[in-house]
Amino acid sequence: MSIEIYFCPESANKRQLREHLRSMGFQKTNHLWDWPQGSIHYFWFESEDYKSINGVEATIYPPSAEEQQIFGDCEWILHTRTRAGASSFDREQQNLVIRSARRKFGGNFYNDAYGKNRYIKLEKEEKGPVGRGIFASYETVESNISSVRFALPRSTFQLNPSAELSAALERMDPARVLYNALVPFAVASLEHFFGQSFRILLRYDENALERLRNQSRKVEMRDVAAISLGEKSIEDVVADWYSFQNIKSISSAYNDWLGINLWEVFRRRRKVGKKFALLEQEFDNLINFRHGVIHRFELDFDLSREQIGDILDVTIALMNAFIDYLEDEKGFKIRDPEFDF
Repeated sequence: MSIEIYFCPESANKRQLREHLRSMGFQKTNHLWDWPQGSIHYFWFESEDYKSINGVEATIYPPSAEEQQIFGDCEWILHTRTRAGASSFDREQQNLVIRSARRKFGGNFYNDAYGKNRYIKLEKEEKGPVGRGIFASYETVESNISSVRFALPRSTFQLNPSAELSAALERMDPARVLYNALVPFAVASLEHFFGQSFRILLRYDENALERLRNQSRKVEMRDVAAISLGEKSIEDVVADWYSFQNIKSISSAYNDWLGINLWEVFRRRRKVGKKFALLEQEFDNLINFRHGVIHRFELDFDLSREQIGDILDVTIALMNAFIDYLEDEKGFKIRDPEFDF
């Protein structure tokens, strides 16, 4: 669950609260929601070793009269928020922001999960950087797929299933063009997840790093320049040697550098939606469909809303099968108990 804390200082103006956030590494940002006039927004995120998953949001805003009755008589409130799925490092930082602000400025705070002047109870961080990184990558993809699923349009036509021309008219439904466009989106989701997971595993795998140190393959000067400028990592360079848009190349990358046989992972039947499917075949069908749309502009006007839902289910199932393997066979801690994968 998300956790919100409202801090009402005894003596602090807007500038002092702003400087407090800056001193703790917060960067100014924008916010999606409407806030009272004069509000300013900040964000903190620690990318080293994938310590942050969602980061910490912070807003300084003028409270309403009702809020002053609840939180106290103050000119400005410092509001912080960590989202569901936040790492223990994110929530530790949220605690630290409020604790240090209270030492500087006095006052009280309200934690919507634990109550007045109660800090967040932190659980021991069981995930390593690999688990945190892959979980964050999964959560990003899953969130975007959920958004697409929510916004997926229904058929433009309201047809009588018993009509003789029903099937022909359904093929003329403009929404089916959009359904086809979502197939490359599904493949791009998998490309992102397996590409990012490869980079993360490569970075922390000692055997892979040893092989990398002994690697004699030439690196292009533009990649060397990008690495020196911090725009690219060694893992990015290695990942660029492979395509993450087809099973064969993905499997080669994982097998060559990490000794992971993805064919074994995908040559299994798994429940996808309401049916059991062979993941390898489903992945191959998805890739072939995508190639038809992208390279030959072949649109399948028989593709229904329900079938697109199945394709999104396959995308999630492929990621979950890989995470199952990493947890069961490699011993990585990736999932949170409260998340239903």
